[in-house]
Amino acid sequence: MKKRFKPKKKYKLQRIFGIMFVLLILILLIDNIGNIKFKKSNPELINNILNDSYYSYNIDKNSIIDNLTDYINKNIFNSPLFFLKNELKSTNSTSDDNLNASFSYVKNDLPLVYIYNSHQMETYTKEYLENHNIVPDVLMAANMLKDKLENLNIKTIVEENDILSYMKENGYNHAKSYIASRHFLEIAKNKYSSIQLFIDLHRDAASHSATYTKINEKDYAKILFVIGLENSNYEKNLKVAERINDIVKSKYENLSRGIMKKEGAGVNGVYNQDLDPNVILIEVGGNNNNIDEVNNTLDILANVIGEYLNEKR
Repeated sequence: MKKRFKPKKKYKLQRIFGIMFVLLILILLIDNIGNIKFKKSNPELINNILNDSYYSYNIDKNSIIDNLTDYINKNIFNSPLFFLKNELKSTNSTSDDNLNASFSYVKNDLPLVYIYNSHQMETYTKEYLENHNIVPDVLMAANMLKDKLENLNIKTIVEENDILSYMKENGYNHAKSYIASRHFLEIAKNKYSSIQLFIDLHRDAASHSATYTKINEKDYAKILFVIGLENSNYEKNLKVAERINDIVKSKYENLSRGIMKKEGAGVNGVYNQDLDPNVILIEVGGNNNNIDEVNNTLDILANVIGEYLNEKR
């Protein structure tokens, strides 16, 4: 009589590990579905960020599970919102007639705006994207503003070089951040004579009540312009900031916190504004604002910048 075939132990182990892997994937997917609690005021923004279609962002990885979940989301389903696509597609963000631009640029390849972040590590609250450990920062905001400006046919450059690494290489401490960003600002200025506006984009460190406003039932992060008075020609930079601020206030008076003039001990006092009359510093929101509030504000800011540049043509 022939002996009954008995599977080898290694095949049993492979089957067990295979079943365990499938179960792990199911558990992770169920956990993702149960914990996604995004606000739905702007599903397009969520999709863009999570799919990394437009913007750079930091991801805080705390465990092997986090990394495995991210791998599954990106490589198997190609989106963390795989099971929520239909729901998100049916949720439309409200439009605002006041944001319609009254001008149109002729598209060209000459950059008009350069955006950089002297403090690239400044972050916003994770509240809006907390379930995917994404940490929104000012570099993300800079890329979002670039995208909105280019939708208006305003060619824009965002400084993507790692300013923090440059500081470490040169032995700079935090107080020398503006020396580091100046290096890249000068390169951009010398390379592109077409640039008409240089924006150092920051966020403030203040209470949410100081940096938040609601307009027409929509949430916004307030903006603040900073001008250094220790630049002998600061009046020219101030004039640029004043005009942009005036346009903002003419549309949404409560959105702007005004213009802060800084000098003296404990502050930079120049902010690289001595390099060009068109260098300004804008703080969009603060550390307690979420990226949805920032995004809403950048919609307005992009159109305001467009109007400002249109006046200069």
